[in-house]
Amino acid sequence: MNARIFLVFAAAALAAGPVLAQGPLTPPGAPGPTMKTLEQVEPRTAITNVPYTITRSGSYYLAGSLTSATHGVTIATNGVTLDLMGHALSGDRSGSGYGVYVYHASGLALRDVVVRNGSLRGFGHGVWAKLAQSSRFEDLEVSRNLWNGILLDGLGGQCNGNAIVRCLLSSNGLAAVYLNGSSGQCDGNRIVQCAIDGNVDDGVQLNGDSGTCDGNLLADCAITGNGDMGIYLTSGAGQCKGNRIAGCLVNRNRDYGIYLYGTSGQVSGNLLAGCTVVSNASFGIVLNGNAGRCEGNMVADCTVGENGGSGIRLNVAAGNRVENNRIYDFGGGTRYGIECVASTNNIVVANSSGGHLYDFSLSVRDIYGPVVTNIGELATNGVSAHPWANFSQ
Repeated sequence: MNARIFLVFAAAALAAGPVLAQGPLTPPGAPGPTMKTLEQVEPRTAITNVPYTITRSGSYYLAGSLTSATHGVTIATNGVTLDLMGHALSGDRSGSGYGVYVYHASGLALRDVVVRNGSLRGFGHGVWAKLAQSSRFEDLEVSRNLWNGILLDGLGGQCNGNAIVRCLLSSNGLAAVYLNGSSGQCDGNRIVQCAIDGNVDDGVQLNGDSGTCDGNLLADCAITGNGDMGIYLTSGAGQCKGNRIAGCLVNRNRDYGIYLYGTSGQVSGNLLAGCTVVSNASFGIVLNGNAGRCEGNMVADCTVGENGGSGIRLNVAAGNRVENNRIYDFGGGTRYGIECVASTNNIVVANSSGGHLYDFSLSVRDIYGPVVTNIGELATNGVSAHPWANFSQ
């Protein structure tokens, strides 16, 4: 009996488990930090003096606003992020240096460079990216530089696949943005959501002279008050093909609004869509084959008005399409709405033009919808109901 009682109590004790002493009831304090700092996530190097040359990949930042009599920051390797931190890099406008110079002394192409968030002013070029690829320049104010604001330079090589995003470019001595494909390539770059104002020469220039400047995108930019062309595509002896200009405001420039110029090469297969081209001192939109070729381009869904010359002019141009544009000048200052000169096989359809001496002056060698001049309610059949009709107001 005693043995049975002992076994019962032993089993009960095992089932209950050990009885442990209680710890202190006072909380141990606030928990320690578990998030990593920015320096732990992405170690960064401060730039406290210029000129400064970056030769190792990584992240760098400007510690404050700095001034240089030569270059500001030279980036000479791949995989660099330079954050200006809202500060300014300033030069002395002597032309002896560039604000940010992306360049390898041996002529190698540099990739995956990012420059962002600050001001570049008073240099020769604000940014000179020579043979840069897959790089990005964003949220920059680039102003009062002696020559170009931002130069993407493919001279003798490739400067492809770069992006210029949300930049303000003003009062530079040449073009605000210059894409140079001379004797090389400057292809597949993007210029988007930029404000380009008051530069001495062109707002944006794409140059394919003896090379290529193809497949670039210019979109959603305001290009105003520049001293020459708003947007200028020129082939030289090379080509400027397959570019897209979309949703841009182009106004108050001192020469043409948008100019495609074949020179002695090709400016072909480009798309101009949904742009507003108004109040430029000379022609609104010009496609000019000159001694070269200006073929297969399309101008569609644009509003073009009150420019100093013809709204849309095709000169020695072939096989282009002009469709669904609104051209106006009710002040009577412009002779032609849409004008075709020495052109062949262009298609001109579904446009409306009003207020010019000649709303449409088309070549017999072109293809075009009938020009409707009716006043009042349009008929539901006949010429005024033609699906490709052009309307003169």
